[in-house]
Amino acid sequence: MRRALSARRTKARAVTPRCDASRVARLATGRVVSRVGFGTAAWGDETRGFGTRYRERDLAAALSRALERGVTFVDTAETYGASARAFEQGAEEMVRRARTTARRDDARDDAFVGTKVLTVPWTNVSAGGDVRSTTKSLVDAIEASVGRNGGEAYDLVSIHFPFPTWTQSALCDALAEATERGLCRAVGVSNYDVRQMTEAHGLLAKRGIALATNQVKYSVLDRGAEKSGVLAAARDLDVAVVAYSPLSGGALRTSADPEIRTLDKLLEFIGAVNGGWTSAQVALNYLVRKGAIPIPSCTSVARADAIADVLEFELGVEDIETIDEKMDYIERKS
Repeated sequence: MRRALSARRTKARAVTPRCDASRVARLATGRVVSRVGFGTAAWGDETRGFGTRYRERDLAAALSRALERGVTFVDTAETYGASARAFEQGAEEMVRRARTTARRDDARDDAFVGTKVLTVPWTNVSAGGDVRSTTKSLVDAIEASVGRNGGEAYDLVSIHFPFPTWTQSALCDALAEATERGLCRAVGVSNYDVRQMTEAHGLLAKRGIALATNQVKYSVLDRGAEKSGVLAAARDLDVAVVAYSPLSGGALRTSADPEIRTLDKLLEFIGAVNGGWTSAQVALNYLVRKGAIPIPSCTSVARADAIADVLEFELGVEDIETIDEKMDYIERKS
């Protein structure tokens, strides 16, 4: 059975990212990152295969291969693998150890690691902690994340989502304070709509801080970021859009919907005529060509190679238009 994101090549190749729009993106802070990254939501999560289908050594090898191949954007969060944190196997801790291994194996370390802080007030209550209701409580949470990162500042810290009990001013104050205290080098948001992103951008700008990223759900099957205007507004504000769930949880491969299965075949055909890429790799390259930075899950070396291969080709304008026309048709029918 064809895998959703299978590696086209099996031999490792050290690829130094070219400084062009097809391989790297320059954030508003000036930092250059790869145009495709990988997410760590499955790291430490037993319900997603940790400890059975893959272990920490597999994750460390995956990160090393990704960096070797020029995939530098690494996304994590304080909540990823949180249930395994008692054993120091939360995602943040394992990313730190994996990065240490990569540094030992390769003198070059151009990883760009971002984490996210949760805004749900009762996050810490079950563990006997205080309610998160003040700017200080969020900064304390960011400081705890930095502790799990071995005391090293994160390249990026983002608000995980705008919980309704918080004002944008309080959230931006937390990001600003984290920056001023040296806990992070850049700040971002996640799951922000146009109004929220614009407001956050303005509040941070008043303190001389750039809003670097907005992480939103975005894929071929879910173009809400386009339809809502987030993608266009982010472009105007010089905010990079980071696309999570860029493969819709594998829906292209598993859906029983005949229209989606036809779309998968279309992507497969486009991949074939562009050099032999899988439908999933085409789906990721589609997002890159739209201006986003997709962060598919990565738990193996093979997966890291498959993700890195997305940087090896570029869909043409006609390919993008064909995919959009098919999705427009599917959406009209639904």
